[in-house]
Amino acid sequence: MQLNRIIALVLVAVCFISATFGIQRRQMDEALDLKKVLDRDRLELISLDGPITGARVSSSGAMAVRDRLRELIEEDSVKGVLLSINSPGGTVGASKELYEAVKDLSEKKPVVVSMLDQATSGGYYAASSATKIYANAGTLTGSIGVILSGFNAKELLDRVGIQSQTIKTGPYKDIFSPFRELGDPERQLLQELLQSTYTEFITDVSKGRKLDLEVVRKLADGRIYTGQQAKDNKLVDALGTLDAAIADLRDLSRKKFKLPQESELPIRRSPASFERLLDQLLSQTSVSIALPFFDIAGSGNISGAIADQLTSKLTGHSMQAGNYDPPILLMPSWSK
Repeated sequence: MQLNRIIALVLVAVCFISATFGIQRRQMDEALDLKKVLDRDRLELISLDGPITGARVSSSGAMAVRDRLRELIEEDSVKGVLLSINSPGGTVGASKELYEAVKDLSEKKPVVVSMLDQATSGGYYAASSATKIYANAGTLTGSIGVILSGFNAKELLDRVGIQSQTIKTGPYKDIFSPFRELGDPERQLLQELLQSTYTEFITDVSKGRKLDLEVVRKLADGRIYTGQQAKDNKLVDALGTLDAAIADLRDLSRKKFKLPQESELPIRRSPASFERLLDQLLSQTSVSIALPFFDIAGSGNISGAIADQLTSKLTGHSMQAGNYDPPILLMPSWSK
């Protein structure tokens, strides 16, 4: 009887060990298969959605897209990039960051833009340095220009007996204050500032689209174009759907890297990194206290990247609350 128990225990132990090694082997095989998939030649789809700002609000926000475009410059397995844009535009700095990232990436591999509902102002700025631009016939694009807007509530405040009190270190520190009228010297200063930004905008568009600067200047009066009108004015290259843009990108990538015509070049959506996921989580959650995050190695040190992300998210809203400076925008005045 004792011998039977020992044999049974040995058999159970053998089965357990075999199952454990089997699971580990299967996990290793799956990991290797995944690595093979990731390492194979492919295309990547990146989506740019919503207003373009420097804030890290989602994985399809401007800064997350900029970061991924930069990463793809060094990823040899990605032979081409499809950038899907659905944006009304946004701030100057973030739009310029996207323009430069697209330009640098397109020097290494084909970058095709597919415009959806709209790619206006800053959205068009970002697209203009791509290898090729697709739009639907009814896409809204263009709106090439710069705007700075505010309001004057002085008369309203006077009626209710409210007076503002301002202490400043220079004559222009409270420029565009809603509590007083804008003076002529201030208006001239702001107009010169906008004109400088506008000149940089149209110069970059002319370089990206390989159009004469004066041709772009005539088109860049702030008006919005349909996809068809944009094609007629050479602001986009072709009319077509997202699928048409993917097919063209596949052909461009085969030619660029001298790949055989039968090479599949599957397309997959850009993966979200841990930091991008953390950005998105924190931007959608109201957090009042910070929890300690420790590094994987277990050394007890707070992870710098995570701590930085948490700090910026936890303090960002309170810091922005007192900032009344109106942003200079690359977007239509009717956009919100």
